[in-house]
Amino acid sequence: SGTGKGVTSRRIHELSSRRDGPFVSVNCAAIPENLIESELFGHTKGAFTSADRARKGLFAQADHGTIFLDEIGELPLSMQTKLLHVLEAKEVRAIGAEATRKIDVRIVAATNRELPAMVRDGRFREDLFFRLSMFQIPMPPLRERRADIAPLMRHLLRRHVPSPGAAKLEIDAEAEDLLVNFDWPGNVRQLENVLHRAAILADGGHIRIADLPPEVARVADAGVSDDNNAPCGEGPLRERVRRFEVSLIKRAIDDASGDRRLAAQRLGIGLSSLYRKLEEASSDAMAARAEA
Repeated sequence: SGTGKGVTSRRIHELSSRRDGPFVSVNCAAIPENLIESELFGHTKGAFTSADRARKGLFAQADHGTIFLDEIGELPLSMQTKLLHVLEAKEVRAIGAEATRKIDVRIVAATNRELPAMVRDGRFREDLFFRLSMFQIPMPPLRERRADIAPLMRHLLRRHVPSPGAAKLEIDAEAEDLLVNFDWPGNVRQLENVLHRAAILADGGHIRIADLPPEVARVADAGVSDDNNAPCGEGPLRERVRRFEVSLIKRAIDDASGDRRLAAQRLGIGLSSLYRKLEEASSDAMAARAEA
């Protein structure tokens, strides 16, 4: 959740030959099971007790455009059968209607569920899964694409400038490093919420570590040593953050089997920045030994 599936689906529509057609987004998990057929396919007047007027379904509304079916894994089995018919016949029948209506719609579906496992368990139709998965776009969690975090932060911060005439928001290097190295279980959605909160608290348009929520800021306070278990020790916050940063770099190099270029890519920093940070840490360590 929160990786940007909806944003990606809309971008697919905007870059396609259907861009002038409608884009209709549907959250399958948010529609009650007894209403979902009416929502998707429509109904005629008098089709059921509360149908006091005819209603055009979302598929018909998306004709010659794109319909985005979010949380497709939450669709009931009965509706999966009807959706499969729509995909195969390219037509819909409103509840209470005698005739079907031909439609020309691109379907983009998204889920955070493991659909192959649901197929094995009998909770998702195999034939529908194969129909929908003609072309798959994996949306990895934010922690697996750290190089995206800094550009995303700059983009999201532009959204939260208090007013058009206000100065743009800036983020301190220490706070940015923490945000880049945080694991973001809520992905882009969580990152945006954290930045929105920080923008409200920021003094003078500068976001600092103190403006970040506790679950992010405590990473700096806790720190990690080279053995990944002991705290980074005492001292000013800036120094503790730098020690934490170096420990993350060393861990990334170990995880990359010594490949520093790959480690830099995974951390979302330039190779020269990685070398510079390691050299600074080495110089500090030599100075400390000399003083001792």
